[in-house]
Amino acid sequence: MNKRIKRIVTIFFGIFIIFTLTMGKEIKKSKQEENQGFLGNIRELKEISDVMDVITNNYVGDKTVDRKLLLHGALKGIVESLGDHHSNYFTKEKMIEFKADIKGKYPGVGMIIQKKPEDALVVVTPIEGTPAYRAGIKPRDKILVIDGISTLGLTSEESSKKLKGKAGTKVKLIVYREALKVSKEIELTREEINLKYVKSKMLDNKIGYLRLTQFGENVYGDLAKELKDLQSNGMKGLIFDLRSNPGGSLEESVKIGSMFIPKGKIVSTKGIDSVEKISNRVGKYFGDFPLVILINEGSASASEIVSGAIKDHKRGTLIGQKTFGKGSVQTLIALPDGDGIKLTIAKYYTPNNISIHGIGIKPDILVVEKENYMLFDSLITNINEKASKENRSELIEKFQGKEVAKKYDNKIDTQLEAGVEHLSKILKVPYIPKVNPEKTVKTDTKKIVKKEETPKKKLLKK
Repeated sequence: MNKRIKRIVTIFFGIFIIFTLTMGKEIKKSKQEENQGFLGNIRELKEISDVMDVITNNYVGDKTVDRKLLLHGALKGIVESLGDHHSNYFTKEKMIEFKADIKGKYPGVGMIIQKKPEDALVVVTPIEGTPAYRAGIKPRDKILVIDGISTLGLTSEESSKKLKGKAGTKVKLIVYREALKVSKEIELTREEINLKYVKSKMLDNKIGYLRLTQFGENVYGDLAKELKDLQSNGMKGLIFDLRSNPGGSLEESVKIGSMFIPKGKIVSTKGIDSVEKISNRVGKYFGDFPLVILINEGSASASEIVSGAIKDHKRGTLIGQKTFGKGSVQTLIALPDGDGIKLTIAKYYTPNNISIHGIGIKPDILVVEKENYMLFDSLITNINEKASKENRSELIEKFQGKEVAKKYDNKIDTQLEAGVEHLSKILKVPYIPKVNPEKTVKTDTKKIVKKEETPKKKLLKK
C-alpha cells in the first residue's frame, strides 16, 4: 500500500512540475508578446493619430492636407528610423513597381528614356521587340507630347509613369525626329515588356564573355542557356561580368554560384536568432574552365555572394575594384492595404564565414577605372547597343562637349582587357592588347619620343 501511495505521489509531483514549467513558458511568452499587436502599440499609435489631427486642424500651406499621405509619411519615417537604407517602406504603387523590377516585367511601350529639365523627353533607345521598337521609334527621337500633355514640364519619373499602363491600353505620342525636322503622331498599345539581364559573346582566343546586370527572378535559366551556347562553340575560358550589378534574388545567387563551384557551401545567413542557415551548391556544375569575375564598386549583394564564393573556393580570379559591401539580406513583406516593407532580416557570410558588410570584397588583381566610363547604358541587355552607344555619344557631345564625347568613343574597357590578358596567359595563347588610337600616334613615332626625352636627359646631367 505504501508503495502504491509513493507511486501516486511521484506521478502527481511529476505532473505538477511539468504543469509549472509549461505555465512558466506561457507566462514568459505572453510577456514577450504583450508589447506586440494593436493593443501593445496603442500608445504609440495614439501619438501618431494626435500629430495627424494637429496637422489637419492647423496646417496652412500650398497643399491640401491628405491624411493618407500623412500616414504614408509616418510609415516611411518608422522604417527610415532604423538607419538602414536597405530597408524601405513602399506604397501600393511603389510595391507593384518593385515587384515588376525583380521579375523583369512591366506593362508599357518599351523604351529607355532620358529627360533634362526644361527639355523634351529624349529616347535613348527602344527595347527590341516592343511596341516602341515595332512602331519605328529611333534613338534620339524626342517625345514632345504624351496623351495631350507636353513633356517639357514633366520629370523623368512622371514621363515614365505616363508611358506605362495596363497591357492592352493605348497611349498617343507626338514624336519629333530632328534629322528629318518632322513631327508625327503615333498611337502605341501597351503590352507586357520582358527585360533581359543576360548577354554573351565569344571574344578572341575562344574566351567567352558572359554579362549579368541583375539577379532577377528566374535569371538562372537564361544564364545557363548562354553559357551552354558558349561551351558548344568551343569556349576555353570565361569572363563573367558582374560590374555594377546591384544584386537581387538570394536564391538565384546560390544557383548561379553553383554553376562554377563543384562542391561545398555557397553562402550562409544568420537572422535575429543567430542560427546559421547554410546554402550548399545545387544543380549542374558547368566544368573546370579558367574563370575570371569582373567586379567594381557597383557590384553588390547577390553579386558579392557569387564573387565571395568564387574567391573562397579559389575557383577563379577576381579582377577590377573592391565591391560595394552589402552583406545583408532583405525580404519583401506585403501589408494588408497593398503596401509593403522591404526589411533587412539577416546578414550573409561567405563560405569562409566572412561578413563583408560595409567592407566589400577585394579583387585578386586590382584594375582601377579612373575615368568613370559608363560600361553600359542601362540595367537591361535587350537594347540596340550600337544605336544606344551612338545616341549616348551625341548626348555627351551636346551636354559635355566634343572632347568628352570623343574620349567616350575611343575608350578601351581596361578591366575587360585585363581579364582577356589574364586568361590568355593561362590558356597559353597570344594576346594582342587594344591600344587607344591617339596614344598609338604619340608613342609609335620615334621622332616624337626623342624630342620629349632629350630635355629630360640634359636636366639630369646638370
